[in-house]
Amino acid sequence: MRHRLFVMILIFVSLVSVGFQLFPAETNRQGIDRWLMLGPAAIPALESDLLKSADDILKFNHIPVQQLLPIKGEKVTWNDGNVFTWQTIGKLDFDTGPEAKVVYLAAYLEPGRWLKTDLVLTPPIDELKVSVFLDGEPVTANAAKDIIRAPLDLTHEKHLLIVKALLPAAKADAKKITTDAFLENKEPFLNETVKLSLEPIHNVNPINILNTITVDAIHVSPDGKLVEVSLKQVDKETGKSNNWLEILTVASGETIFSSEHFGKMSNFAWLKHSRGFSYTVTADEKTSIIQYDLNSHTQQCIAGEIKNFSSYWWANDNSFLIYSVSHAREDKEGYRYIKEIPDRTRFPEDRHAMFLYFRGGSGNPGVTHQITDETQNFKNAVISPDSKKILLIKEEPDYKTRPYIKNFVYQFDVKNHAVKKIMETNLLTTFMWAPDSTRLLVMGGPSAFDGKGKSSKLPPGIIPNEYETEAYIYDPNTQEAVALSKEFDPNLQSASWNFPGYIYFTAEDTTYLPIFKYSLEKKTFTRMKTMFDVAQKVDFADLANIAVTWSSGMNSPQRLYKHDLAGDKVSLLKDYNQQDFRYVTFGKWEDWNYKLKEDKFIDGRLYFPPDFDGAKKYPCITYYYGGTSPVERNFGGRYPMEWYSANGYVVYVLQPTGTTGFGQEASAVHVNDWGKVTSAEIIAAVKELVRTHPFIDPARVGAMGASYGGFLTQYLATQTDIFAAYISHAGITSLASYWGEGDWGYTYSGFATADSFPWNRRDIYVDRSPLFLADKIQNPLLLLHGEEDNNVPTGESYQMFAALKLLGKDVALITYAGQQHFIMEYKKRLHWMRGIIAWWDKYLKNQPEHWDNVYKK
Repeated sequence: MRHRLFVMILIFVSLVSVGFQLFPAETNRQGIDRWLMLGPAAIPALESDLLKSADDILKFNHIPVQQLLPIKGEKVTWNDGNVFTWQTIGKLDFDTGPEAKVVYLAAYLEPGRWLKTDLVLTPPIDELKVSVFLDGEPVTANAAKDIIRAPLDLTHEKHLLIVKALLPAAKADAKKITTDAFLENKEPFLNETVKLSLEPIHNVNPINILNTITVDAIHVSPDGKLVEVSLKQVDKETGKSNNWLEILTVASGETIFSSEHFGKMSNFAWLKHSRGFSYTVTADEKTSIIQYDLNSHTQQCIAGEIKNFSSYWWANDNSFLIYSVSHAREDKEGYRYIKEIPDRTRFPEDRHAMFLYFRGGSGNPGVTHQITDETQNFKNAVISPDSKKILLIKEEPDYKTRPYIKNFVYQFDVKNHAVKKIMETNLLTTFMWAPDSTRLLVMGGPSAFDGKGKSSKLPPGIIPNEYETEAYIYDPNTQEAVALSKEFDPNLQSASWNFPGYIYFTAEDTTYLPIFKYSLEKKTFTRMKTMFDVAQKVDFADLANIAVTWSSGMNSPQRLYKHDLAGDKVSLLKDYNQQDFRYVTFGKWEDWNYKLKEDKFIDGRLYFPPDFDGAKKYPCITYYYGGTSPVERNFGGRYPMEWYSANGYVVYVLQPTGTTGFGQEASAVHVNDWGKVTSAEIIAAVKELVRTHPFIDPARVGAMGASYGGFLTQYLATQTDIFAAYISHAGITSLASYWGEGDWGYTYSGFATADSFPWNRRDIYVDRSPLFLADKIQNPLLLLHGEEDNNVPTGESYQMFAALKLLGKDVALITYAGQQHFIMEYKKRLHWMRGIIAWWDKYLKNQPEHWDNVYKK
């Protein structure tokens, strides 16, 4: 009996062990029964001779897979010049013939979340060889036991799957090769399905944010007939930036010049006749200034072999130019003697010397006069319209007056080289000449000129937010200033004064950034018509009422617009990214303002997922301002709301009191507040948002901010538990350490913490520092930081991370080598973006797999 029992146990154990080997773990298979097919294409005899193996043929770039966008009916040119058309097929049956052929198969995969799956093909292994690509990147495909398996990591967006298959030549009679294709999910994704399609229509993805063409600068010709645009596009394969410039006609947008075949052109500037321009080129650490003629398409060197070149400025009549050279500060003997606060910066600024250069003619060299040296360190020059005078501007420390930096402005006479000081100012940062070359338009804080820029709406005794920029007309002869904008609530950003009767400004108008026209006679601002929300780049013609902007809006990517300012008309000039967005779908958005008081609202807006269903419950991400600037309505950017919503989140963006663009009374709240008012407003607004919007799940709301907004995130975490999780990028943890260690900590605090210091305002520097309240943080916090951040040093995140670890709280810290206040290097920025979504998926969707896949290896 015992022997029989023992035998039965042995048999049972053997069967179990064999079962574990024969039967795979539980899986969920989803068939792929429709494909787009390109080919089959015969392999030319020359290729067959050169490419000896199947692997060689599959690796050969018959067509650039990275550039394919399969669409039924679209034609593709093969490397040998033959043209093939994408067509739809069902079952994968392939006829073989006397010669080997290559075929491309494509399908679009769209998961409802991040997941891992396998592409499985079941052909006769000795008859079909394949290579697999996901979004243009090769995926390792392993073959065993008549199965080809390729692992796929799918983020929550539409992916392009391409299979390149080699159909071998038939050894005898023609025959069919038949294969099945499916996706195979394993735990924990057994219940997940992937939406399959043959259409490229998709939601916003990282490529739409990071790899589109962007405009770095705009220069309108003096006569307003041409415009130069400096363009940039990041290559998604290499992560490197391609830079070039184009010149377009303003009338039609036609390109009449491109630098793509000229090499790098820097420092573009129009010449006075509008049919030529200058630029710089650097070789062997020496820079030359080149003039290019658009009529003859010839060029000549104006000034050559300038060592340590920095910048240059043309006189209006082109009779001379000013150029500057820079001298790097070097540590000698392995130490640095820090005499002034700015000297301690991690990346010391160069010192500059300036030169006045009169160009030569008919082969004669030009004449150069040095007008400042590096000890004087003038960094900027502004030449008067009549070309007779130059403003020379420099800054120096000033420890007596906020923000502890002072600008010195001197006037240099071109004819006799006489120099006189025009002004010293702590609060003015922008200086330009009036058209008559006698007065100046200057811009800076409300307290400039003994408070002439303060609004009458600002209560007595309240310190204004000096980041609220006002405009003044200043007469250097009488030293009198007239404030233009103190009762104008929008926050001025840039200005152009080319005509006697009016000035054009761009200004933050709540969360919009339009163009305004100021009438000097009527003393009124008029908002110009737009086709967009935010003018991100703008330039004005010197001699015509023409402007060109690079502008965008919510769910409206950047485009180039031309403005007829005299007729107040705007029209599209060029859409550089039209092709890239032709298949992109956007979710809806709507304004939602929280009523704080009877006459006071907190400006806000909501972004919705593209497939939004009001009957469902959604997680919500809350975002708010950093620094003291509003979160504008531009498309994309560093914190792309359209992409967050495309990942299945409702996104709530609000502007708590204290940001600029809403008037001086509102922005003054930012001064010496450090979270007290702003956090209370955010908490109240989010509670009301959740109460009035039943599709938002109150248990799945997160809060995120950057820089000052990162501080605010951490402070919110100490004040409330309504947020399930938090993300703080480059957030300030200890106000005192940021004030003393950040390169601009003491100057930013000069405005944001006016007249308040660690020794006289413990209630701010300690009581409102999240580090000193760390024990109150209950919910998970992700800290993100660039390791080279010299604005908000990485130590701010280190401190909070250490505190929460010792307190046993849920905290994570990710730092990025070589990155400063913003994560700009392409592959690191993509990782940073995906890390943000992975954190939200883990804590707001209860989907930890993406995060764990990356960070728990």
